[in-house]
Amino acid sequence: MAIQNSPKGQLAYALITPYSLHKSRTGGIIARLLWADVHLSAVRMYAPKPESDFLDRYCDALYDPEEKEVPLRFQKLLIQYVMENLGSPNVRGISNRMMVLVFRGPNAQTDIKNAIGHIGRDVRGDAVSSEYDVRGTFGDFVSGATNTEAAEVARERTERAMARYPALRGVERSERGSSFFEPAVLTGASAAMTEAHLRLFREHAYCDGGFVLSALEENVKKDLETSMVILKPESFGRRNPLPGNLIDVFSRLGMFITGAKMIRLSVEQAREFYAAKLPQFRSQLKGMVAEKAEDVVNKARSLREGIAHNCGMPLESITPPDALKLAQTAEYLFSPPHECGPGEVKKNVVDKIYESLIGNLSQLQPPESFYEGLAEELKDVNARAEFDELIRYMSGADPRTGQPLEENSDSCCMALLYSGTNAFSSIRRRLKELRDVYGQNILHNRAHASDPDEDPVKETEVLGMPNAPSGEDKPCDLEKIVTEFYR
Repeated sequence: MAIQNSPKGQLAYALITPYSLHKSRTGGIIARLLWADVHLSAVRMYAPKPESDFLDRYCDALYDPEEKEVPLRFQKLLIQYVMENLGSPNVRGISNRMMVLVFRGPNAQTDIKNAIGHIGRDVRGDAVSSEYDVRGTFGDFVSGATNTEAAEVARERTERAMARYPALRGVERSERGSSFFEPAVLTGASAAMTEAHLRLFREHAYCDGGFVLSALEENVKKDLETSMVILKPESFGRRNPLPGNLIDVFSRLGMFITGAKMIRLSVEQAREFYAAKLPQFRSQLKGMVAEKAEDVVNKARSLREGIAHNCGMPLESITPPDALKLAQTAEYLFSPPHECGPGEVKKNVVDKIYESLIGNLSQLQPPESFYEGLAEELKDVNARAEFDELIRYMSGADPRTGQPLEENSDSCCMALLYSGTNAFSSIRRRLKELRDVYGQNILHNRAHASDPDEDPVKETEVLGMPNAPSGEDKPCDLEKIVTEFYR
């Protein structure tokens, strides 16, 4: 599905925190954000290095002594959170991976701020709350006891309970912390803050961002594989939370997201990326030709017998070629081949099937070997037609000319790198489950995943992913959009 380009409008960003990534809340957060009236234009992983000034400069842009957008008490809370949680090591002892998403739209900053929500003590995400935003569901802000009388009653109740369990009396009991703050997502509170942060992300896109495998904890970095998943174009329609839902499906595997990029494939890139599919299509799809040819012959035979019976004509007076021509006329009139969908025999192949049948078939009950021979003869034409359909779908452009199929359209995908034990086989299994639920046909099946038999290293190089051995494409999607917007 093509997405209409927004006017220049505004840029906004959402930074998914390390804790949210660690708890596999990424998909749910993205689904909420995509429900806003915005276009997801770029996505990139970051993991600031200890020697980097990334965190200092991020906090510099947060600080506003005049309190124009954020009260000082919340500025202090945010700065403390950034310094304690976004660096390495951090107070929670987890990887400092974070995901930055850049959105574009006429009112992107307001839309994204509303989708994320404000910092406050009411962070409920249930039906009785007015907070249906990201922080209302995934964030927490606890600052001491809000009801001292209830706290005292609860303390006494706890002490009575402990007195009933003698074996627990000598066990040291950890005290509940007086405060806890987890915003789930960070964003710019004003246009100036957003611009400063986006420029910072651009400047640190390569030194602190990209492929962040090295940021994982040492105890999980052994024997890891990295597999690429591509969320296909039909999932990125306006206000469509599906990409987040798809990410949720993969999150249950316990893999780590270590790279991310929005992809806009050219026809040339799509051809190179899917080059391995062409020989597969030749062998896997030639049965479609045989089935179609047999169906055509059966329809021609039925037409011949029906006309002869209804008109009182001898069967021999209607030749097999004439019956096939009648079948072709009827099909092109009532079931135009140009309207066929993915996985169906395309018009140029249907034309050649009829041409071959009309020119070579002397009777309408040919042996099975005839269909097999025809399928072998047309397997290249059929494979190329299906391959062009795939290229058209993934690039949003005419495979012959390279021109967009729709004016001012943007056919985009999201590529994600998942790192973990047995990543290739685990993700391929999960991909099949995902397609069973969300897939529509062999083309509109929501996602692609690396196949170790199809040169996954070449795939990452074609797309310029940050883990490619030859290095990633520059500028990356985030650098490109920030530079273009603030030029």
